[in-house]
Amino acid sequence: MKIALGTVQWGLDYGIANTNGIPDDKVLTNILSMALDNKINLLDTAAQYGNAEKRLGQLATAENKIITKIGSFSDSNSLKIQLENSFQNLKRVCIYGCLFHNSNELLENKQYWSELLNYKKTGKIKKIGYSLYHPEVLVALLEEGFLPDIVQIPYSILDRKFEPYFELLKEKGVEIHVRSVFLQGLYFKNPNQLSKKLSILKSVLNEIQNICKKNELNTSQFCLDFIRQNDNIDYAIIGIESETQLKEIIQVNNCELNWDSILKSLNKFVVEKKLLNPSNW
Repeated sequence: MKIALGTVQWGLDYGIANTNGIPDDKVLTNILSMALDNKINLLDTAAQYGNAEKRLGQLATAENKIITKIGSFSDSNSLKIQLENSFQNLKRVCIYGCLFHNSNELLENKQYWSELLNYKKTGKIKKIGYSLYHPEVLVALLEEGFLPDIVQIPYSILDRKFEPYFELLKEKGVEIHVRSVFLQGLYFKNPNQLSKKLSILKSVLNEIQNICKKNELNTSQFCLDFIRQNDNIDYAIIGIESETQLKEIIQVNNCELNWDSILKSLNKFVVEKKLLNPSNW
């Protein structure tokens, strides 16, 4: 598994545990340089992330591979218009990847797949695919014959709903990119300071923190080790707002944890699935 940098925080004030706000150009330049020094060169962005694309166009180097996303289509915001805008913002004639941001739009407008595929055939996009929230949408897309090069999915200690499809995707040669590894920072929150809506998660978050304490790990180490032990995952997309955060991620080593036992203990807690989707917070 490799680390990719998520860039939504570079264009929007984003994340439940984000206390740093949007990083300035100097911080971003240092983050990008430190990342490259540690062989982290994949950047995940989208036109919907404020001015993140334009900032990458100004600050990213030729060594960086970039994935962007498209969606919210209309006559004045067609697939072609969006991609041409992204190429312009990123100052690139070709990019590593492009994903459909909302896969339901693809199911409702199946011609979009052929349109994006044409960009791949011309060499302007190396890999295409889609970002997902629900496994049933993945099944529907595969049934339509929309075989992606990349899927991006939420995956973390408490959110493992896509696990049953990992082997199938790897058999088909699909890159699996996982996001929300820290649930937008929820795993870092003090369980006693959760909002009323999220308070139902207090017990399981307390258990996670107890496990970390018992194993002398911080939350980042714990969450990332869970991802690292799954050989099916190609990239973990981590949102970074500061050099300190990136340094902490880089320094995380593999831990000798008994994940079967840990997951068994966490499975005892009843977790409302809808609360694992930040859009419901």
